[in-house]
Amino acid sequence: MEHSERISPIAPTSVKRLLFIPVSSTEGIGEYIRSLTLALSLKQRYADAIDVHFALNQHTKYASTCPFNTTLLAQSPTKENTRVCALIQDYKPDVVIFDCAGRASQMRSARAAGAQVVFISQHAKKRAKGLKLNRVDCIDKHWVVQPDFCIEPLSWLERLKIRCFNLVEPVNIGPYFALPDAQSTRQAMADRGVQAGQYVVVNAGSGGHLSEQGVCADVFYKAAQELSERLNIPTVVVFGANYPDALPVSSDPLVHVVGGLSNAEFIALLANAKMGLLSAGDALLQAIALQLPCVAAPVSKDQPKRLAMCSAQGLVHAAPLNRNTLTAQAVALLNDEQQWASIQNALQGRAQLHSQDFIAKQFQELLAL
Repeated sequence: MEHSERISPIAPTSVKRLLFIPVSSTEGIGEYIRSLTLALSLKQRYADAIDVHFALNQHTKYASTCPFNTTLLAQSPTKENTRVCALIQDYKPDVVIFDCAGRASQMRSARAAGAQVVFISQHAKKRAKGLKLNRVDCIDKHWVVQPDFCIEPLSWLERLKIRCFNLVEPVNIGPYFALPDAQSTRQAMADRGVQAGQYVVVNAGSGGHLSEQGVCADVFYKAAQELSERLNIPTVVVFGANYPDALPVSSDPLVHVVGGLSNAEFIALLANAKMGLLSAGDALLQAIALQLPCVAAPVSKDQPKRLAMCSAQGLVHAAPLNRNTLTAQAVALLNDEQQWASIQNALQGRAQLHSQDFIAKQFQELLAL
């Protein structure tokens, strides 16, 4: 792995160059995990036919562990306009993937370098940035990693702008994650000493989110401890790569503490759990796509609206960010057959919508390999 202040210009080559520019902060991690999962999937498929490079905030814990060549920035890429534009000019990518990041000037730099531009957004406010008029002719693909049921439709004004200015229309594609194979799934459960359908996955997102109660991951951990004690059910508490403190050591053999996991490991555990106790970020949408009953609480400002929309569809039990309430809601859902049947019916009424196949086909077109 190579970390560089500024890369040297690259001579023309038949190898396709992909530059990933995700939002990169010490709080959230979803954009990076999504970009990393996609990059790993593409590398597995195309091997030496592609070269992958990342631009990341040097202050994040994951920046030093990224398996691809990485340019380290002093802040999240959107705030490092000059550096990012210089990186684009030097690297000369064939495709730039802006995951909830990117200024119009950065997208224009990508265009000037001859790159195709993919913009990924995940809520209405971020989606609107992809429809600004200063991004006309800057974006080739605009993917919204939300299912239709948890994001409001485009407004009449946004649809008018798309028609009048020939903007690329955003496409709701659902959450992106890679489905693990059977062997990896068995190994993920064996490593935590749990069996399929007999444990609860507990996760507050990246681990870096803070609230008035302190670190949100600690609130979820305390709820997991109480849940295991009250119902004698194993819990796997995934603290996340951005958790700022040393991981706690549980004295309860039913409470399994885990730091950061690869997306494949996390999905393997999520797909085979009995229930999730989650924040209302990417993990919740992944759980819904996997048809896993969940109790969820918001840990960041973009999550309450998403949680409310999912809850209104009967797809999740919403709870405030409070240890006692989280525990009570989880106990109630696990013990109440009528509630359990209701949420399962709602989940099974939804297609298992996720965007792995869609994005794979889109990159076939983008890379022409």
